Amino acid sequence: MGNLKFTPKVISKEFKNLLKDIVSNDVIVVYRHILPDFDALGTQMGLVNWIKDNFPKKEVHYVGERHVTFMPDLFVEPEKLSQEWYEEHKGKYLAIVVDTATTDRISEFVSGYATKVIKIDHHPNVEPFGDVNIVYDNFAAASELLALFCETYGNRYPVNKEAARCFYIGITGDTGGFKYPDTSGMTLRLGADLLDTGLNPSEISCQMYKSTFKTIEFLKFVLNTYKFSPKGICYYVVSKEDQDRLGITLNEGKLHVNTFRNVEGVDISMSITEDVEDKKWRVSLRSTKTKINGVAAKFHGGGHDFASGCEIKTLDELPSLVAALEEAIGD
Repeated sequence: MGNLKFTPKVISKEFKNLLKDIVSNDVIVVYRHILPDFDALGTQMGLVNWIKDNFPKKEVHYVGERHVTFMPDLFVEPEKLSQEWYEEHKGKYLAIVVDTATTDRISEFVSGYATKVIKIDHHPNVEPFGDVNIVYDNFAAASELLALFCETYGNRYPVNKEAARCFYIGITGDTGGFKYPDTSGMTLRLGADLLDTGLNPSEISCQMYKSTFKTIEFLKFVLNTYKFSPKGICYYVVSKEDQDRLGITLNEGKLHVNTFRNVEGVDISMSITEDVEDKKWRVSLRSTKTKINGVAAKFHGGGHDFASGCEIKTLDELPSLVAALEEAIGD
């Protein structure tokens, strides 16, 4: 197996307790983070499908804002749970929050009603929340962690094709197609096991990364407006006016953040997208060599060593962010 990403005894106990919680609760609600990506949705829907398939009598819900690009082609539309539902089910359901580092990033979460809250994540555990935390920040994706959990009990509770498809999408998304640094032999083996349920990787890849003329126009905009610093930082800025003109959403603003990742001379790539509703600019960061999560933390964010996010209040803060990243790169 090579170097493991976990201590077998510890994770075995955590998985055993997680299974016990799932088995013992008749009502389960699965949450994920705002502005969802492939991994957030893949983890959420992979777990939901696995539970529904193996425990058909349970009432299982999946909530969070919809994604205009990924739904309904890749994932089913999310549910909306009313305040009345929460009142009626107070103390009667298990809440599982996946791929979410902090409580302020949980999409459509209503606190104070669940019997127990379980956090399952692969981001640094900067804010332990809930009653149980199953967090391993050396996993490439939250989907990898949950796929391992489901596979651990696969003899009793098999992973069906739809659950496998969702987990595979999540892992593929967060590893850039199994090529980012945190991809391990275990990541590849889990991916292979998921494919063995009958998945078509070519078909899934086409669905995940299909382009439209709208995305091509957006790419043209990015290529015409990007900025490059002498130390190897490449970035582009998308204002609300740009979003409206290009017909893209806030979440789609980071669509091309990886475009410059493998360009010679680029170490850090960055997208800066205006969020008018929350009166800030959302920043998505990617790196090939320099660890960036420390800088992200200084700008109200965080994440992984080579993939992080943060925010700035106005574009006046952008030079400070670039300077901090250049300092991280060093000489």
